[in-house]
Amino acid sequence: MRYVITEYDEQERARLSALAEITDPYTFYQLDRLGLSPDWHCLEVGAGIGTVSLWLAERLDKGGDVLCTDLQTTFIDEIDHPRITTERLDITEPPTHTERFDLVVVRSVYHHVPDRELALRHLGAMLRPGGHLLMIEPDVHPIFSDPHPVWRRAWQAYFQWAGRKGIDPYTGQRAPNQLADFGLRVVSVEGETRLFNGAAGDNPARDLYRQTLHIILPELVAKGFLPQADSDEIDALLDRPGAWLMSPCFIATHAVKPAVAG
Repeated sequence: MRYVITEYDEQERARLSALAEITDPYTFYQLDRLGLSPDWHCLEVGAGIGTVSLWLAERLDKGGDVLCTDLQTTFIDEIDHPRITTERLDITEPPTHTERFDLVVVRSVYHHVPDRELALRHLGAMLRPGGHLLMIEPDVHPIFSDPHPVWRRAWQAYFQWAGRKGIDPYTGQRAPNQLADFGLRVVSVEGETRLFNGAAGDNPARDLYRQTLHIILPELVAKGFLPQADSDEIDALLDRPGAWLMSPCFIATHAVKPAVAG
């Protein structure tokens, strides 16, 4: 498995912090609904800067723990919490932890995985019978109703480019059926979409999409998916307080592994 973004520097830390700021409240709301038990063994896949793992750890007692994982552990290795262990984990590789976890959280990871069937097999193997999987993945469908043509064109270019990279921009809406086909019981599916603008000051959504697009747009232009003029217009659009832009929809799917096979 390989992420498009490979440089884990301070710029990437800032981007992941913006992602956490806009998705953590929604994620914590979904986790609250699960009925987290304080003695659960939890796994976070693709933890980024580890905010979800920290939230979980604060709700566990000495009988519970969190394994906080990512492909690159630069940021999560800085976490110091008695109930958190950090580890490198690639969900396309055979799991070393089988039927161990009461809860597995996967956020903004699954859409990067070309072999999603293999990844699901490994995620399912790590869940204990009766264990919970919370998958939160972005889905680009709201953007194509955005009133700004250049914003739609940029994401259409991303859609074309992503397909060649094995990235699925519609993972959010496809995940429930994929989890059900794998044999998990889907409990709930909900989505959250933000509108954001270019207002100055604290603006994590603007910062997230600006930083993400600054990484992707040069390649979209270089590969002929998007003209340079559109890339320049995107920069200007992200500075306009009056331009309210649609974000991807983050779709949360809560599924449970059957307690008894079949």
